[in-house]
Amino acid sequence: MKKFIFSLENVLRYKQETLGMLKNEMTQLQMKIRELEKTISGIKREYAELNHALALELKSGVISNSMAIYKRYFAELDRRAGSLELQKAAVRKTAAAKQAEIVHMKSDISGLEKLRDSQRRAYEAQGRKEQEQVLEEFVSHKTVAADCRMA
Repeated sequence: MKKFIFSLENVLRYKQETLGMLKNEMTQLQMKIRELEKTISGIKREYAELNHALALELKSGVISNSMAIYKRYFAELDRRAGSLELQKAAVRKTAAAKQAEIVHMKSDISGLEKLRDSQRRAYEAQGRKEQEQVLEEFVSHKTVAADCRMA
């Protein structure tokens, strides 16, 4: 009996490779999100530290010139944090789309694997039938040959 060959094996292999690439891209997007969150956290920490420093200076009497500098720097920190939050939202949106692609690809692969398994079972069942037929013919020929010798 010849070996089972799944006609869509190349398609299945291509989809599996594509799934691997999608997973790698998803990993990179998740790393980018973590990096942005870390940067945002650093900006917020710097903001809190400067706010504390400003509070200490206000107690000791701060010059209006220093206050203006703090105000501009706080505005810049807010702007950078807001920009990074927008970037993070965009990357999260891309990651959600990539996750949907991964789910769809897994579904396609699962369907192809089920089809392959179904075809393999049908192929093996056909092979067993053929073997049974060969055995039946062999047994019936032996019986016929034995009957002919006896007669």
